[in-house]
Amino acid sequence: MDLPELFAERGFSRVFVLDGAACGIPEPALILAAMPYAAEAVPAAEDAWIHPYYPVSQRAYRAARELAEMVPGLALRPDIRVKPIFARLGELTQGRNTLSYLPETGSRFHVQIFTLDRSLPPNAALLPAPKPLHCGSCRRCMEVCPAGAITEEGFVRERCLRFWQLSGKPAPEALRPLMGNRLIGCDDCQRCCPHNTAPRADAAPAFPLERLLASPGEAAADLAGQIGANLALPNRLLTQACLIAANTARTDLLPCLARLREHPSAAVAESAAWAVEALRRGMGPEEG
Repeated sequence: MDLPELFAERGFSRVFVLDGAACGIPEPALILAAMPYAAEAVPAAEDAWIHPYYPVSQRAYRAARELAEMVPGLALRPDIRVKPIFARLGELTQGRNTLSYLPETGSRFHVQIFTLDRSLPPNAALLPAPKPLHCGSCRRCMEVCPAGAITEEGFVRERCLRFWQLSGKPAPEALRPLMGNRLIGCDDCQRCCPHNTAPRADAAPAFPLERLLASPGEAAADLAGQIGANLALPNRLLTQACLIAANTARTDLLPCLARLREHPSAAVAESAAWAVEALRRGMGPEEG
């Protein structure tokens, strides 16, 4: 079985083989393997939603490790920045949201990066310069981004919800209500983009919020198999779960949140205190 077949067998729908020297690396070949995922509806539940990108990225990572162990000279290279390369690949385009788009797949894919210690016939080549954005006069992602992270001047990382979800730090207060029930990831700029297909009608089950708050270690262990241990860090998940509890009006979780105000993690403690205050304000004086 040749290399492209090995990749396809493991779920990679598109594999780019590039000349290493043209990409500025010492290895003879650079291989970019894309694994697609389907968009889904966001569950209207009082639980925690995970963007479908993260489970597929974990599947792709496992498949990539398997390939690197199977194929002599094939090495995983997550240190290589792929966006500048994608900007110069003729088959791909880019949007204001900083995401790259494949024909038919759109922006919904995860890429694994490899080098090979021997030459392969390239199936793609870099253009002399990055292509312009495919957006034209479209401003949909700018208008729909809940935090205003996509601007005419470019992407503002510090306004992005995903940035704060993964930072391990308390999100600015102005952004906390905008998180909704998102545990990891957002999807607004992809849903509105005309270069993407519409989400399917069904939604993946949301993760039980009470489990995240009451048993964060066990919940993180369960989630690690789905999204990877680096993302399923208990305190990071717990910090976000506190915000979700407030945003979804989970007053039944107030006792748990009140205890978490004394958590040793400053990020968890601050988010829990904010959630308790927000829920009590929403309940009104008679209920609170």
